[in-house]
Amino acid sequence: MKPLRNKIFCYGCKKHKMLFETQAKADNFIRYNSEGILEENGKAPVRSYYCEMCGGYHVTSNPSEEIGERLNQRDHLRIENLTAYKREVEEIKALSNLLSQRLVNIRALLFFGEIQEAEDLLDICKLDIEELSSHQFRGGGKLTTLRGRVDKMFELLASVKDLLGLPEEKKMEILSTQTMDKDQQILKVILSNIQVIQKIDLLLAENNSLLAEKNTEGVAERISQCRNLLLTIQRAGKKEMTRKYNSLFQEQESLLNKVKAGHKIPEKEVPTIPAESAKHTPAQYFDKQEYKMTILSLIERIESIRKALEDEDYDTCETLLEIGYYMLDELNVEDDNTELVKQQLDKLTVSLKEKRSRSDEHSS
Repeated sequence: MKPLRNKIFCYGCKKHKMLFETQAKADNFIRYNSEGILEENGKAPVRSYYCEMCGGYHVTSNPSEEIGERLNQRDHLRIENLTAYKREVEEIKALSNLLSQRLVNIRALLFFGEIQEAEDLLDICKLDIEELSSHQFRGGGKLTTLRGRVDKMFELLASVKDLLGLPEEKKMEILSTQTMDKDQQILKVILSNIQVIQKIDLLLAENNSLLAEKNTEGVAERISQCRNLLLTIQRAGKKEMTRKYNSLFQEQESLLNKVKAGHKIPEKEVPTIPAESAKHTPAQYFDKQEYKMTILSLIERIESIRKALEDEDYDTCETLLEIGYYMLDELNVEDDNTELVKQQLDKLTVSLKEKRSRSDEHSS
Protein backbone atom coordinates (compact mmCIF):
# COMPACT_ATOMS: atom_id res chain seq x y z
CA MET A 1 0.00 0.00 0.00
CA LYS A 2 1.31 3.47 -0.87
CA PRO A 3 1.94 5.53 2.35
CA LEU A 4 0.37 8.98 2.48
CA ARG A 5 1.98 10.42 5.62
CA ASN A 6 4.53 13.29 5.71
CA LYS A 7 3.42 14.60 2.30
CA ILE A 8 4.16 18.22 1.38
CA PHE A 9 4.14 20.18 -1.85
CA CYS A 10 7.69 20.46 -3.21
CA TYR A 11 8.26 23.68 -5.18
CA GLY A 12 11.32 22.10 -6.80
CA CYS A 13 9.52 19.33 -8.67
CA LYS A 14 6.09 21.06 -8.49
CA LYS A 15 4.24 18.12 -6.92
CA HIS A 16 3.50 16.52 -3.57
CA LYS A 17 6.38 14.49 -2.14
CA MET A 18 7.10 12.72 1.12
CA LEU A 19 9.61 14.54 3.31
CA PHE A 20 12.02 12.82 5.69
CA GLU A 21 14.16 14.50 8.34
CA THR A 22 17.21 12.30 7.67
CA GLN A 23 18.56 10.22 4.81
CA ALA A 24 18.47 7.14 7.06
CA LYS A 25 14.71 7.50 7.48
CA ALA A 26 14.26 7.94 3.73
CA ASP A 27 16.39 4.87 2.99
CA ASN A 28 14.48 2.82 5.57
CA PHE A 29 11.24 3.84 3.92
CA ILE A 30 12.54 2.48 0.59
CA ARG A 31 13.77 -0.71 2.25
CA TYR A 32 10.45 -1.57 3.91
CA ASN A 33 7.92 -0.15 1.41
CA SER A 34 9.35 -0.38 -2.11
CA GLU A 35 7.96 -3.85 -2.86
CA GLY A 36 4.40 -2.93 -1.88
CA ILE A 37 4.57 0.33 -3.83
CA LEU A 38 5.93 -1.53 -6.89
CA GLU A 39 3.02 -4.00 -6.82
CA GLU A 40 0.50 -1.17 -6.52
CA ASN A 41 1.94 1.38 -8.96
CA GLY A 42 4.29 -0.53 -11.20
CA LYS A 43 7.23 1.57 -10.03
CA ALA A 44 8.84 2.17 -6.67
CA PRO A 45 11.39 4.51 -5.08
CA VAL A 46 14.98 3.34 -5.55
CA ARG A 47 17.07 6.12 -4.01
CA SER A 48 16.86 9.09 -1.62
CA TYR A 49 18.16 12.61 -2.18
CA TYR A 50 18.40 15.89 -0.32
CA CYS A 51 16.05 18.69 -1.45
CA GLU A 52 17.29 22.27 -0.82
CA MET A 53 13.83 23.64 -1.47
CA CYS A 54 12.18 21.58 1.29
CA GLY A 55 15.16 21.26 3.63
CA GLY A 56 14.85 17.49 3.94
CA TYR A 57 15.03 14.19 2.05
CA HIS A 58 12.72 12.85 -0.66
CA VAL A 59 12.64 9.47 -2.38
CA THR A 60 12.43 8.93 -6.14
CA SER A 61 11.91 6.10 -8.61
CA ASN A 62 14.44 7.67 -11.01
CA PRO A 63 17.73 5.78 -10.58
CA SER A 64 19.83 8.34 -12.48
CA GLU A 65 22.02 10.34 -10.10
CA GLU A 66 23.17 12.47 -13.06
CA ILE A 67 19.60 13.65 -13.65
CA GLY A 68 19.25 14.14 -9.91
CA GLU A 69 22.36 16.34 -9.85
CA ARG A 70 20.96 18.49 -12.67
CA LEU A 71 17.71 18.90 -10.75
CA ASN A 72 19.67 19.80 -7.62
CA GLN A 73 21.54 22.49 -9.55
CA ARG A 74 18.23 23.79 -10.86
CA ASP A 75 16.82 24.00 -7.33
CA HIS A 76 19.99 25.63 -6.03
CA LEU A 77 19.73 28.31 -8.74
CA ARG A 78 16.07 28.87 -7.89
CA ILE A 79 16.94 29.33 -4.23
CA GLU A 80 19.73 31.78 -5.06
CA ASN A 81 17.38 33.79 -7.29
CA LEU A 82 14.67 33.78 -4.64
CA THR A 83 17.12 34.85 -1.93
CA ALA A 84 18.46 37.66 -4.12
CA TYR A 85 14.91 38.74 -4.93
CA LYS A 86 13.94 38.81 -1.23
CA ARG A 87 17.09 40.75 -0.37
CA GLU A 88 16.37 43.31 -3.06
CA VAL A 89 12.74 43.63 -1.97
CA GLU A 90 13.87 44.26 1.63
CA GLU A 91 16.46 46.80 0.48
CA ILE A 92 13.86 48.61 -1.62
CA LYS A 93 11.41 48.55 1.28
CA ALA A 94 13.99 50.00 3.70
CA LEU A 95 15.07 52.68 1.23
CA SER A 96 11.44 53.56 0.42
CA ASN A 97 10.61 53.92 4.13
CA LEU A 98 13.71 56.05 4.67
CA LEU A 99 12.79 58.24 1.70
CA SER A 100 9.22 58.63 3.01
CA GLN A 101 10.48 59.71 6.42
CA ARG A 102 12.94 62.09 4.78
CA LEU A 103 10.07 63.74 2.90
CA VAL A 104 8.16 64.16 6.16
CA ASN A 105 11.20 65.90 7.66
CA ILE A 106 11.59 68.12 4.59
CA ARG A 107 7.97 69.20 4.82
CA ALA A 108 8.49 70.07 8.49
CA LEU A 109 11.57 72.13 7.60
CA LEU A 110 9.71 73.98 4.85
CA PHE A 111 6.84 74.81 7.21
CA PHE A 112 9.34 76.85 9.21
CA GLY A 113 11.30 78.33 6.32
CA GLU A 114 14.40 76.12 6.68
CA ILE A 115 15.28 76.41 2.99
CA GLN A 116 18.92 75.26 2.99
CA GLU A 117 18.34 72.13 5.06
CA ALA A 118 15.29 71.23 2.98
CA GLU A 119 17.30 71.65 -0.24
CA ASP A 120 20.10 69.41 1.06
CA LEU A 121 17.64 66.67 1.99
CA LEU A 122 15.84 66.93 -1.34
CA ASP A 123 19.12 66.45 -3.18
CA ILE A 124 19.55 63.20 -1.28
CA CYS A 125 15.96 62.24 -2.14
CA LYS A 126 16.83 62.57 -5.83
CA LEU A 127 19.73 60.17 -5.33
CA ASP A 128 17.39 57.79 -3.49
CA ILE A 129 14.98 57.83 -6.44
CA GLU A 130 17.84 57.13 -8.85
CA GLU A 131 18.94 54.18 -6.74
CA LEU A 132 15.40 52.79 -6.51
CA SER A 133 15.08 53.12 -10.29
CA SER A 134 18.28 51.13 -10.80
CA HIS A 135 16.90 48.04 -9.10
CA GLN A 136 15.67 45.20 -11.25
CA PHE A 137 12.58 44.99 -9.06
CA ARG A 138 11.36 48.58 -8.81
CA GLY A 139 8.19 48.13 -6.80
CA GLY A 140 5.94 49.27 -9.64
CA GLY A 141 3.50 51.93 -8.49
CA LYS A 142 5.44 52.50 -5.26
CA LEU A 143 8.33 54.09 -7.16
CA THR A 144 5.95 56.24 -9.21
CA THR A 145 4.26 57.44 -6.02
CA LEU A 146 7.57 58.28 -4.33
CA ARG A 147 8.85 60.11 -7.40
CA GLY A 148 5.62 62.13 -7.46
CA ARG A 149 6.02 63.02 -3.78
CA VAL A 150 9.60 64.19 -4.36
CA ASP A 151 8.49 66.32 -7.33
CA LYS A 152 5.72 67.91 -5.24
CA MET A 153 8.21 68.67 -2.48
CA PHE A 154 10.43 70.46 -5.00
CA GLU A 155 7.39 72.48 -6.06
CA LEU A 156 6.67 73.38 -2.42
CA LEU A 157 10.32 74.38 -1.95
CA ALA A 158 10.13 76.72 -4.94
CA SER A 159 6.87 78.23 -3.62
CA VAL A 160 8.36 78.83 -0.16
CA LYS A 161 11.41 80.50 -1.73
CA ASP A 162 9.14 82.82 -3.69
CA LEU A 163 7.08 83.46 -0.56
CA LEU A 164 10.06 84.50 1.54
CA GLY A 165 11.26 86.81 -1.21
CA LEU A 166 8.03 88.84 -1.25
CA PRO A 167 7.88 92.41 0.13
CA GLU A 168 6.50 92.72 3.67
CA GLU A 169 3.32 94.38 2.38
CA LYS A 170 2.57 91.39 0.17
CA LYS A 171 3.21 88.99 3.05
CA MET A 172 0.75 90.90 5.24
CA GLU A 173 -1.78 90.75 2.43
CA ILE A 174 -1.44 86.97 2.26
CA LEU A 175 -1.89 86.63 6.03
CA SER A 176 -5.04 88.76 5.98
CA THR A 177 -6.67 86.96 3.05
CA GLN A 178 -9.53 84.71 4.17
CA THR A 179 -10.59 82.86 1.01
CA MET A 180 -7.80 80.76 -0.54
CA ASP A 181 -7.31 77.52 -2.40
CA LYS A 182 -5.45 74.61 -0.77
CA ASP A 183 -1.97 75.54 -2.02
CA GLN A 184 -2.38 79.18 -1.02
CA GLN A 185 -3.61 78.15 2.42
CA ILE A 186 -0.47 76.04 2.92
CA LEU A 187 1.74 79.03 2.07
CA LYS A 188 -0.27 81.17 4.46
CA VAL A 189 0.32 78.65 7.27
CA ILE A 190 4.05 78.52 6.47
CA LEU A 191 4.33 82.32 6.51
CA SER A 192 2.42 82.47 9.81
CA ASN A 193 4.65 79.81 11.39
CA ILE A 194 7.82 81.62 10.32
CA GLN A 195 6.62 84.91 11.76
CA VAL A 196 5.54 83.24 15.02
CA ILE A 197 8.98 81.65 15.49
CA GLN A 198 10.68 84.95 14.71
CA LYS A 199 8.58 86.66 17.40
CA ILE A 200 9.39 83.94 19.93
CA ASP A 201 13.11 84.19 19.14
CA LEU A 202 13.05 87.96 19.65
CA LEU A 203 11.24 87.65 22.98
CA LEU A 204 13.63 84.97 24.22
CA ALA A 205 16.62 87.02 23.08
CA GLU A 206 15.32 90.01 25.02
CA ASN A 207 14.91 87.84 28.13
CA ASN A 208 18.44 86.51 27.76
CA SER A 209 19.85 90.03 27.61
CA LEU A 210 17.95 91.01 30.77
CA LEU A 211 18.86 87.84 32.68
CA ALA A 212 22.54 88.30 31.80
CA GLU A 213 22.26 91.66 33.61
CA LYS A 214 20.33 90.07 36.52
CA ASN A 215 17.23 92.01 35.51
CA THR A 216 13.97 90.04 35.85
CA GLU A 217 11.57 92.76 34.70
CA GLY A 218 8.95 91.33 32.31
CA VAL A 219 10.83 88.02 31.82
CA ALA A 220 8.00 85.81 33.12
CA GLU A 221 5.45 87.72 31.05
CA ARG A 222 7.49 87.29 27.88
CA ILE A 223 7.86 83.55 28.52
CA SER A 224 4.08 83.33 28.95
CA GLN A 225 3.65 85.28 25.70
CA CYS A 226 6.01 82.87 23.97
CA ARG A 227 3.99 79.88 25.19
CA ASN A 228 0.81 81.40 23.78
CA LEU A 229 2.51 82.11 20.46
CA LEU A 230 3.78 78.52 20.31
CA LEU A 231 0.18 77.28 20.50
CA THR A 232 -0.60 79.03 17.20
CA ILE A 233 1.93 76.97 15.21
CA GLN A 234 0.22 74.71 12.68
CA ARG A 235 0.77 71.59 10.61
CA ALA A 236 4.07 69.81 9.88
CA GLY A 237 6.85 70.05 12.48
CA LYS A 238 4.59 71.36 15.23
CA LYS A 239 5.49 68.57 17.67
CA GLU A 240 9.24 69.01 17.15
CA MET A 241 9.07 72.80 17.48
CA THR A 242 6.90 72.57 20.59
CA ARG A 243 9.37 70.17 22.22
CA LYS A 244 12.34 72.36 21.31
CA TYR A 245 10.88 75.66 22.54
CA ASN A 246 9.31 74.23 25.69
CA SER A 247 12.83 73.15 26.62
CA LEU A 248 14.09 76.71 26.03
CA PHE A 249 11.22 78.14 28.11
CA GLN A 250 12.10 75.81 31.00
CA GLU A 251 15.75 76.88 30.81
CA GLN A 252 14.77 80.55 31.04
CA GLU A 253 12.36 79.90 33.92
CA SER A 254 15.14 78.09 35.78
CA LEU A 255 17.52 81.02 35.20
CA LEU A 256 14.81 83.46 36.25
CA ASN A 257 14.31 81.64 39.55
CA LYS A 258 18.09 81.61 40.18
CA VAL A 259 18.34 85.36 39.52
CA LYS A 260 15.41 86.04 41.82
CA ALA A 261 17.04 83.94 44.52
CA GLY A 262 20.27 85.95 44.15
CA HIS A 263 22.35 83.07 42.79
CA LYS A 264 25.37 83.88 40.69
CA ILE A 265 24.70 82.91 37.06
CA PRO A 266 27.74 81.84 35.00
CA GLU A 267 27.69 83.52 31.60
CA LYS A 268 27.75 80.15 29.83
CA GLU A 269 24.39 79.24 31.43
CA VAL A 270 22.61 82.06 29.62
CA PRO A 271 21.59 80.76 26.17
CA THR A 272 22.20 83.16 23.31
CA ILE A 273 19.57 83.78 20.68
CA PRO A 274 20.59 86.78 18.54
CA ALA A 275 17.90 89.45 18.67
CA GLU A 276 18.74 90.53 15.15
CA SER A 277 18.27 87.04 13.82
CA ALA A 278 15.30 86.79 11.52
CA LYS A 279 15.58 83.02 11.52
CA HIS A 280 15.07 80.55 14.32
CA THR A 281 17.57 77.93 15.36
CA PRO A 282 16.92 74.80 13.32
CA ALA A 283 14.99 72.08 15.14
CA GLN A 284 16.57 68.67 15.36
CA TYR A 285 14.45 65.99 13.73
CA PHE A 286 16.31 63.00 15.18
CA ASP A 287 14.20 59.88 15.11
CA LYS A 288 15.33 56.51 16.51
CA GLN A 289 13.47 54.53 13.87
CA GLU A 290 14.98 56.62 11.07
CA TYR A 291 18.42 56.20 12.68
CA LYS A 292 18.03 52.42 12.72
CA MET A 293 16.78 52.31 9.13
CA THR A 294 19.61 54.56 7.96
CA ILE A 295 22.29 52.42 9.63
CA LEU A 296 20.80 49.24 8.14
CA SER A 297 20.57 50.87 4.72
CA LEU A 298 24.21 52.01 4.96
CA ILE A 299 25.34 48.49 5.89
CA GLU A 300 23.47 47.05 2.87
CA ARG A 301 24.95 49.78 0.70
CA ILE A 302 28.47 48.86 1.85
CA GLU A 303 27.83 45.29 0.68
CA SER A 304 26.64 46.64 -2.68
CA ILE A 305 29.83 48.72 -2.94
CA ARG A 306 31.98 45.66 -2.25
CA LYS A 307 30.08 43.73 -4.93
CA ALA A 308 30.58 46.60 -7.42
CA LEU A 309 34.30 46.61 -6.62
CA GLU A 310 34.52 42.86 -7.24
CA ASP A 311 32.69 43.31 -10.55
CA GLU A 312 35.02 46.23 -11.42
CA ASP A 313 31.97 48.47 -11.86
CA TYR A 314 33.82 51.54 -10.66
CA ASP A 315 31.24 54.15 -11.71
CA THR A 316 28.49 52.41 -9.73
CA CYS A 317 30.88 52.04 -6.81
CA GLU A 318 31.69 55.76 -6.84
CA THR A 319 28.00 56.72 -6.99
CA LEU A 320 27.11 54.40 -4.09
CA LEU A 321 29.97 55.81 -2.01
CA GLU A 322 28.77 59.37 -2.61
CA ILE A 323 25.24 58.42 -1.53
CA GLY A 324 26.64 56.64 1.54
CA TYR A 325 28.58 59.71 2.66
CA TYR A 326 25.52 61.91 2.02
CA MET A 327 23.34 59.68 4.19
CA LEU A 328 25.93 59.60 6.96
CA ASP A 329 26.29 63.39 6.96
CA GLU A 330 22.54 63.84 6.96
CA LEU A 331 22.10 61.49 9.93
CA ASN A 332 24.28 63.90 11.94
CA VAL A 333 24.92 61.41 14.74
CA GLU A 334 28.33 60.49 16.17
CA ASP A 335 28.46 57.10 17.86
CA ASP A 336 30.15 53.71 17.48
CA ASN A 337 27.83 52.68 14.63
CA THR A 338 28.38 55.77 12.50
CA GLU A 339 32.12 55.70 13.21
CA LEU A 340 32.28 52.08 12.02
CA VAL A 341 30.29 52.88 8.87
CA LYS A 342 32.54 55.88 8.19
CA GLN A 343 35.64 53.70 8.51
CA GLN A 344 34.19 51.15 6.09
CA LEU A 345 33.30 53.85 3.55
CA ASP A 346 36.79 55.35 3.86
CA LYS A 347 38.43 51.94 3.29
CA LEU A 348 36.24 51.28 0.25
CA THR A 349 37.10 54.73 -1.12
CA VAL A 350 40.80 53.90 -0.86
CA SER A 351 40.23 50.49 -2.48
CA LEU A 352 38.32 52.12 -5.32
CA LYS A 353 41.15 54.58 -6.00
CA GLU A 354 43.75 51.80 -5.97
CA LYS A 355 41.76 49.48 -8.25
CA ARG A 356 40.85 52.26 -10.65
CA SER A 357 44.48 53.38 -10.79
CA ARG A 358 45.67 49.84 -11.56
CA SER A 359 42.97 49.52 -14.22
CA ASP A 360 44.04 52.78 -15.87
CA GLU A 361 47.69 51.70 -15.85
CA HIS A 362 46.79 48.36 -17.40
CA SER A 363 44.68 49.93 -20.15
CA SER A 364 47.45 52.43 -21.02
